[in-house]
Amino acid sequence: MASGKPQTRPSVRHPSHNHPLRGHKAQVEDEIICSGCDLDLIGASFKCSKSECDYFLHKSCFELPREIHHKSHPSHPLTLLYSPPYDHSTYTCNGCGEYGSGFTYNCSICQYNVHVGCVSMHETMKHEEHAHPLTLIYSSPSLEGHIFTCDVCQETMPRNLWLYYCQKCDYGTHLHSCVADEEEEPKKVGRGEGGRGVNGVKGGRSSENSELADMLKAQREMEKMQIALHLEMQRAKIAKKSRKHMLKMI
Repeated sequence: MASGKPQTRPSVRHPSHNHPLRGHKAQVEDEIICSGCDLDLIGASFKCSKSECDYFLHKSCFELPREIHHKSHPSHPLTLLYSPPYDHSTYTCNGCGEYGSGFTYNCSICQYNVHVGCVSMHETMKHEEHAHPLTLIYSSPSLEGHIFTCDVCQETMPRNLWLYYCQKCDYGTHLHSCVADEEEEPKKVGRGEGGRGVNGVKGGRSSENSELADMLKAQREMEKMQIALHLEMQRAKIAKKSRKHMLKMI
């Protein structure tokens, strides 16, 4: 005779969390954020078996390898960490320059960190505003001392960050999606929409879009100031060397 007790789904363990996890299928309207990659969670996933615990993982984040070799950092392997390193609450991704608070691929020797989403970016992509495929590169294509500007949003791009680039046309864009004029032509997002766009680039959590955009704008303004300061210091060093040379000539 069949038991009247409800069947419990089998649970699994993951080293990132203390409690058992169970299989889950997340819906768009649930507005769940993955505790691993900090992105919207839709579809096959895992959730904490404790009702009071708000811990979720994409199936793909659950299955991430503990160690990888990546073209962006060929000197050393990258190890998967389940929380920000160095006892901090956040880290800065060396790929896109944005903050992270979940999983990261880390090189402890070089203090190099990359979002788990960034290490999975496609090596080529098609951008709607450019005729040729763009290739993922891991630093600015401009010469030392020169500044590279994103051809979509016209913002200065730090030399060390990844970008998608067309060498034939010298055309490049930020690693993640940006728009030509976000303030005048905001992206229309319907209720319940989220996750990643058609081309696999980051979408936004509608309730956080404005705050995130402001944070990224402030961060990039700071990067511009740092670049300007660096150039000013370089000019000052050149001027100082020139003065020393002139004094020796006297």
